[in-house]
Amino acid sequence: MLPTEATISRELLRYLEKEQLSITSFANRAGINSGTLSRFIKGQQALSVSSLDSITRAMDVEEGFFYDLYLNELSLNWRRLGPFIMRCAELGKLDCVAQAVDMMMDYPSYAAPLFDCAEELFQQGKREAPLIIYKKVADGEKYQHAERLGLCQYRIFTCSLNENQENNLHCAIQFEAYIRRVPEGVQLDALKDLTNTLLSLRKWNKAKTHAQEMGRIARMLYAQKHSQIKTNRRQLEPVKPLFGYILYSDLLLGSIAAENADYDLALYYLSRYEDQSWIIETDEQAEQTKEQFREWARGNRYLYRLMKGNIDVLEPYIEYIAAHEDEILKALFKIIQAANMYHFEVDPYLERFEELIEEHLRPGGIIGNYTRHIIDDRFANFLIDVGDYYLRKNNLLKGTKYLLDGLEVSYRINNPVNIVRCNTTMEHLRPKLNPSILQRYGAIRKEGDSWSRKRNIS
Repeated sequence: MLPTEATISRELLRYLEKEQLSITSFANRAGINSGTLSRFIKGQQALSVSSLDSITRAMDVEEGFFYDLYLNELSLNWRRLGPFIMRCAELGKLDCVAQAVDMMMDYPSYAAPLFDCAEELFQQGKREAPLIIYKKVADGEKYQHAERLGLCQYRIFTCSLNENQENNLHCAIQFEAYIRRVPEGVQLDALKDLTNTLLSLRKWNKAKTHAQEMGRIARMLYAQKHSQIKTNRRQLEPVKPLFGYILYSDLLLGSIAAENADYDLALYYLSRYEDQSWIIETDEQAEQTKEQFREWARGNRYLYRLMKGNIDVLEPYIEYIAAHEDEILKALFKIIQAANMYHFEVDPYLERFEELIEEHLRPGGIIGNYTRHIIDDRFANFLIDVGDYYLRKNNLLKGTKYLLDGLEVSYRINNPVNIVRCNTTMEHLRPKLNPSILQRYGAIRKEGDSWSRKRNIS
């Protein structure tokens, strides 16, 4: 630990004296200009973060060792602060990121470069460092109606989602207040992400509202794009083709109708994204997008007929999903619901895809095209449904195995409804359970209580 009166130059001079090195010889070792090093030691020139890193390596101390001191010595100069923030993000020195941003927040002119810096980090796949910046920029602009505030809130929402369902609900509610401030082009992606999150939280009515809004905006922008009257307004482009958001809106609305057991309405929406005769684009990307929705329509037609009680479609539906590996898990979620509803056998299919189910249970397991926070809630419900299925068939060993798997996932994602559901069933079965099952049950509850305490503390 460095003494409180320490400065980088003083620490460097101590090191040179200890190692009996001249400024020139150390500069050669570090690969920097000796004149630059000499002027820095005399307080005549500031160091770039890359030069500081070179000095740190030459002194054989850990990366970022002097960053706290560097912050104290930095002036408000974006040419120095920008690279410093990027380097801190790379090393995971989040406290330094926060302190550097705080230095600039009293000066509105820094909001734009800070936002651009956060965007660059976000595009690199980082989440924690840009989240710090987005929050501080948003807080500095909270009384503005600027598009940058809306974009910050969208990024905050995206970066804050995790496997904790209560956290995700809080994030969704917080972001809803800013959704209309996001620029129209980006708003389509924001509405898509918000709707998918709300679907994972079973907030069907809220999800429906945002799915409809996504469709409305996409249709308006699509009409503008292909109208003879062109606007000169420059706007951000959405990630995917505009017509894709129209189709996806109908797909989501069909899924919501199905969740509400209105399968006739679900089939109506299916016919809308299945009918693509109105789409003008014919390029390769457009054709791939259209084919994807036609494939989803084929699969969902099987699914909705099955959920209406038409058991005859089960076998062709199974063969359909077997050829679409990324869709298998999600399809099984609904198949087991139908099996419990209409009391038909699915043992061969559960056994056929058992390895896939087990793979998802393992940390870092496969999730197909779905993000972890969206799929885990449904996966927990699926495991409990499978448990109920086997218990109905008086297979106590398999039934409790899947129930406990579901309980474990439910504790991890903090889903209290599932936790109560599992515990109620397990307590009802307790007199019939052998010691090994009871031991696992007790261990899961103990670990779940530990997770709950950690969440409450944080």
